[in-house]
Amino acid sequence: MPDQNGLQLLPETRRKIEVKIPGENRLIYVGIMVLVFMLILAGGLYFYKSTLEDRKIGLDKKITGLEVDRDKKVETNLLTLSKQLSLISTLLDSHVIWSKALSKIESLLQPQVQFLSFSAAVSDNKFEFKALATNYTVVARQIAAFVSDDSIKDIALTNVHVLTTGKLEFNIKLEFDKTKFLKE
Repeated sequence: MPDQNGLQLLPETRRKIEVKIPGENRLIYVGIMVLVFMLILAGGLYFYKSTLEDRKIGLDKKITGLEVDRDKKVETNLLTLSKQLSLISTLLDSHVIWSKALSKIESLLQPQVQFLSFSAAVSDNKFEFKALATNYTVVARQIAAFVSDDSIKDIALTNVHVLTTGKLEFNIKLEFDKTKFLKE
């Protein structure tokens, strides 16, 4: 407005007053940086996803190839054999070692005693035999030898009689401790 009654209220030229505040564009720059970082991260994850899918497809092809190469009859036979071996190994781990038991009986046997027959039952923990001896002293020594061994729990002498040859025929029943004869 020009001059009114000698008073000029507004200047003839207007100037723009600029006020600069430090850091006024900082939020925009940070936002742009976060956006760029998110775009790079999304691109990296997309690339990683595609490589994982390619690897999965390759592994699927390998598995399919292995499935084709399998011989199911042989696998079934191997599974059956594995089960049978586990049963046999259980049996072998808990079986009585008769060679050890027989060698123990042999070591305790008197030289003048001769076996006629023998039998053993693991379920009853019994060992029975019929034998010949030259006289009663040999039978007594035989019983004493069995009593001296800690693996024999009980001894029963039955049916002693003299044969026409002069030898004694007798039966002995031994009850043994199964843990002494088990495989170690």
